[in-house]
Amino acid sequence: MRIDAYITEYARKTPQNIALEEGKNSVSYSCLDNDINTIVLTLDDFKHCRFAILAESGMLYVKVLMAVYRSKNIAVPLPIEFPKFSLEKILYTGHINNIITTDTQYSRFGEDFFERFGTVIIISGNNSGEFLRKKIETETNNPELRLVLYTSGTTGTPKGVMLSDKNLVANAESIIKVLGISSRDKGALVISPHHAFGNSIINSHLMAGSSVRIGNMNFIDSVFNLIGSDVSIFYGVPSTYRILLRYMERFRKDFSNVRTAASAGGGMDRSIVKEMRELAPDIEILPMYGQTEATARLAYLPAEDVDGFVDTIGKAIPGVILDVFDSEYRPVKPGITGELVATGDNIMLGYLDDEIATEKRIINGWLHTGDLAQKLPNGYIRLLGRKDDLIKIGDHRVNPREIERNIEENNEVSRVFVVPVHHELMGTAISLMVIPAEGTEIEKLFTFCRKSLPGYLCPREILFIDHLPLSENGKISNRSIIEEYKHVKASM
Repeated sequence: MRIDAYITEYARKTPQNIALEEGKNSVSYSCLDNDINTIVLTLDDFKHCRFAILAESGMLYVKVLMAVYRSKNIAVPLPIEFPKFSLEKILYTGHINNIITTDTQYSRFGEDFFERFGTVIIISGNNSGEFLRKKIETETNNPELRLVLYTSGTTGTPKGVMLSDKNLVANAESIIKVLGISSRDKGALVISPHHAFGNSIINSHLMAGSSVRIGNMNFIDSVFNLIGSDVSIFYGVPSTYRILLRYMERFRKDFSNVRTAASAGGGMDRSIVKEMRELAPDIEILPMYGQTEATARLAYLPAEDVDGFVDTIGKAIPGVILDVFDSEYRPVKPGITGELVATGDNIMLGYLDDEIATEKRIINGWLHTGDLAQKLPNGYIRLLGRKDDLIKIGDHRVNPREIERNIEENNEVSRVFVVPVHHELMGTAISLMVIPAEGTEIEKLFTFCRKSLPGYLCPREILFIDHLPLSENGKISNRSIIEEYKHVKASM
């Protein structure tokens, strides 16, 4: 069963219930179903073809996405926040001949951008489609393929993750169970719908027959107005909550009626949880962990354990099995570091047109996440950084996240970030970027490192910064840390 089939079912059972809201506009399940069918008429001549979708977040984007599903074609949403050259690389490596766009994005990217496509469709606000060009080409695709989501590209070139209807439905069902989503709920979508997290919000709420309130983070006042409009479940990455918590009184007022604050896209800091508890004591805080390769979510931390285990990802969502393997693909005991692996109906078909990369990530039916992890005695899992983040200093392989945690736990600092830098003898050494707390002193940090760390881990320099080194999609990675370090050094 496809996601769009649930919309048809609710259009029959509860036709007047609101499916989508955006600004002052809303659309019922009955109207949404009809609007999707209108767009499908434009796609009837295409048979299981790849369609790039270049559209801003909003109700029209959801309608186009569902229409591509219903027409039995393949949706390839383009993250519009990516720079133009990144999108061009996606289109080239993804061998995409067809594109659906809006007037806004056609004007933004310009006519030259669209010359590469055989088929160009512009969808207007009344759901009608206009062909600028139409060229139907026979494509050979995985028969189960329905959606291609591109990873954030924090480790290099974005990869196209192939997902099936089975993947989408299975993961949405699990999220509905974990969050207890019902037809009475209204979920806030203020993050990009072109990535796995935003996509999962759309899927899970429409499958549950509830509504999605669509907005963005461009204007703080409008975000809080959205939250205060009967939203029962709010979704954000950690940086979303950091931004909103700056406005304490608005947070206290507008989150007072929110039942659940769900997060993904990175670990929740204890400081975020503490501030949320102070301002909205009745809210359920529910951190989740996932990867695009797992459709969306893999694990969640039960709300009752957030205060005690916020430094973990908790346990597997329903329908998923998690484990930690050593280098020989054998499960390890609690307390032993290995690679987090997962299996379940939500695991991707593979990477688009890249069998070699697929074989490296899916081995014997297990998705190898690339995350280092340890199992705790209670079954919860703690992440220890990325395998690719390991730094080689001389003969030593070093996990930068462990160094950061050690310094943070034993010094008056807000955050610490390890940066690999060139060393003329060892090949690599480390520098530190530190967000200071009250009383942070560079010399005290140097003293601690000299006394508490092996000589090869003593930093060459310590730099103070005043903000988190976030990537363009709001995550912290080795790449974003290195980029921030280069920026700081260039400005000195």
